Amino acid sequence: MTNANIQNREAFLNKLTEKLGTKRQNTLEHPFKPINDLPETTLADKSQDELLEIAKARVAKINTTLVETTKANLKATINQMVKSFGGGKILLPIDKRFAEFGLQQFTPNPDQELEAAQEELLFWKPGSTHRETNIANAENANIAIVFAEFLLAESGSIVVETNAGQGRSLHFLPQHYISIIPMSKIVPRSTQAAAYYAEKQKNGEKIGSAIHFISGPSNSGDIEMQLVVGLHGPLSVCYIVVKDM
Repeated sequence: MTNANIQNREAFLNKLTEKLGTKRQNTLEHPFKPINDLPETTLADKSQDELLEIAKARVAKINTTLVETTKANLKATINQMVKSFGGGKILLPIDKRFAEFGLQQFTPNPDQELEAAQEELLFWKPGSTHRETNIANAENANIAIVFAEFLLAESGSIVVETNAGQGRSLHFLPQHYISIIPMSKIVPRSTQAAAYYAEKQKNGEKIGSAIHFISGPSNSGDIEMQLVVGLHGPLSVCYIVVKDM
C-alpha cells in the first residue's frame, strides 16, 4: 500500500502521538536492520536432490503424499492417482503448462469431441460472470489438478496463485487435490518464493490477485486437541514432483 491509498494518515499519527505524549519517529533515521541472514541462508547450500529429500521428510508429517515421476510417465502417474482417489469429476485450471508437459487431455479443446473418459473433466471459466458456475463446479468435483509455482522444502508447502485461469475455490473445495511440481521449482523456504514475487512486482510484471501457501490437506485440532483432517478443505493432497524438468 502506498501513501496515496491512505487517507488522513498524518492527522491520525499526529493525534495518536499527542495523546501518548510521545514524539513522532522518523523511520528514515531508524531503518530496519536484520539481526542475521538466516532467512536467506537457511538450506541455501542444498542441491535440488537434497531439497527434495528434505521436502519428502516434511511432507510425511503433514498428511500429504509425495510421488516422484518423469515427464514421460507423468500422464500415467496422474491417471494412477486419479484412480486411487476414486475418479469422478476433475476440475482443471486454464494453464498452458498442461500442454507443455504433454497433458493435452487436460487442456480445453472445443473443436475436438471428448472421449468417454474425458466427459468428467471440468474447466475453470475465466471472468467474474462465471463465479457461481466455478464455485459449483469446485463443490461438485472429486479431484482438482493444478501446477504449483513452488514447493517449499522446509515446510512442505506449495505456492499457488489466484488468477484468471484458476480461482481460490479450485484449490479448496474439491475432495482431493493433486499438485504438479517441476523439480526446478523446489526451493528452500518461503523466503525464495517471496523474493520471486517481490522481483516481479518491482519489474512491473503482473502477479496473481492472491498468493496461497498450502500445507497439505486442511487440518483442525480445535476440538479437544483432536486432529481432524479434511474438515474445511481437501480430504487428501498429493504432490507429484517431475524430476527431469
